[in-house]
Amino acid sequence: MVCSLWSNKSKRWKKLSVVAKAPKGSNRMHLAVGQAHSGDLLCFSSGFVVEKGKFVRFAGQWLSRSVNDGVSWEVDPSPKVPQGIEGTIPFGRVIRLSDNRLAYASYWSQGMGKPSNTWVMQSLDDGFTWKRKSQLGQEDSNEATLCNLGGKKTLAATRTHKDHHTKLCLKEKGKWVDQQDLTLPMQHPADLTPISDQAVLLTYGIRNRGLMGIGARISLNEGKTWSAPWVIHQFGKGAQDVGYPSTALLTKEMEFISVFYTDYESTFKKRPSRYRVLAKKWRLKDWLNSRDYQKVVSEKKRI
Repeated sequence: MVCSLWSNKSKRWKKLSVVAKAPKGSNRMHLAVGQAHSGDLLCFSSGFVVEKGKFVRFAGQWLSRSVNDGVSWEVDPSPKVPQGIEGTIPFGRVIRLSDNRLAYASYWSQGMGKPSNTWVMQSLDDGFTWKRKSQLGQEDSNEATLCNLGGKKTLAATRTHKDHHTKLCLKEKGKWVDQQDLTLPMQHPADLTPISDQAVLLTYGIRNRGLMGIGARISLNEGKTWSAPWVIHQFGKGAQDVGYPSTALLTKEMEFISVFYTDYESTFKKRPSRYRVLAKKWRLKDWLNSRDYQKVVSEKKRI
């Protein structure tokens, strides 16, 4: 598993370091990544154990920490997480909460077509130990991305496993509750990008045959209501495996960068059928009406 660096000057990515070296017979591929209050970078990872070409089991969680902006990493193969979480699959973001707390999510699948379970873990000491856990989402929750809005409200965009749509969960009075569906079936998983104390951006994979792409919606009121969806990128008719966007806000003028993967990219004339990780910069004003766009920009500039 490699850490890459984006250069605004060269407009290119370059290899920076190895976050977690894969042990023999297994890999490191499932991630929850974020930044501690101290500025340290944290990466929970897990992977598959393979014997004689067949999947045997999940490899368990590791925690990698970098104190120098990703130049080098220290790996803990047995992080102090709550009992029962060791073998679950981390996903999404490690987020900062108030009072030096951190949180991340991991899930466990019961198999194709069956409901999954997801938990949120909390650290009270900036990521060195993780002693609290709470279950997220009623009945069926899978890959979940957490988001904290101004230290006041914590949201989760959560994939379901039965029909693979994305739903919104909210933490209320110490418990996670389902709020509303955010996408149609086969539109998953999602990322939540906080813009201000009120506004949050949702980006997600669209895996409906005939429309394989990356979708987006925005909420201007802490996730209570959402805009109609738009499609910021389409991969083409040859795509069969796409998505998993991770989106970051670059400027106060609402320029974003979204990183995602695909097995087919129609704009590539040479070898379009190939697994790739792509990055796309895009502007919110190209998709949002002018009134709502100005509202988002004005609120962001006040922070």
